[in-house]
Amino acid sequence: MSSSTTLRLKSGRSYCSGVLISPDLEAAVHTRTDLVLSCSHFLRGRSGPIFVSGAWFPAKVLGAVRIPRTDIAVLRLDTPSPPKDLLRLSTSPAPFLAPTVTEGFGGGLRRPGQRVGRVIARSPIAVGRNVRTFVTSAAILHNNPKAIKGDSGGPVIVNGEIAAVQSMVTDPLGMNTGIATVAQVAPHRGAIAAAVAALQQAY
Repeated sequence: MSSSTTLRLKSGRSYCSGVLISPDLEAAVHTRTDLVLSCSHFLRGRSGPIFVSGAWFPAKVLGAVRIPRTDIAVLRLDTPSPPKDLLRLSTSPAPFLAPTVTEGFGGGLRRPGQRVGRVIARSPIAVGRNVRTFVTSAAILHNNPKAIKGDSGGPVIVNGEIAAVQSMVTDPLGMNTGIATVAQVAPHRGAIAAAVAALQQAY
């Protein structure tokens, strides 16, 4: 995967990660896009502007649609990206023990870092300790290096496709275990496509 498709989304002092996607959710070579896949929990209660950096073009978020019952959101930018090689959104769940690569800007990185991992379980439902972040059709990963704050919304790549976005880390008593919960895209692909259509009609 080209790391130049992974974005940093910033609002005030808070930030998360995201990834550029094509309007039809398929792979596309050397293609401009103004659509981003990210996590829903970053948008919760947020009213200020959201700016994009990290993919070699400046942009601002025009609007967003949060996918119900999971921690996925689709955002539309005011400026299309330069031509990029975009990855397909997976149509099938991540296989058990499949190797993964998660990209994100956790830790204040200027360029997206890569967290190599493996699928160790799948769960129909996962709930954050704040009982506000909710994921259906979750996959559980063990990552090394560990996913950290700021990686949320970053793409989880399996077999060259976007299989999920990073959602939550498991850190009892503040100790990061290296276990991460990710929101799989395949079960919500229809809702993601509908969100793209709604954003294209609205802006």
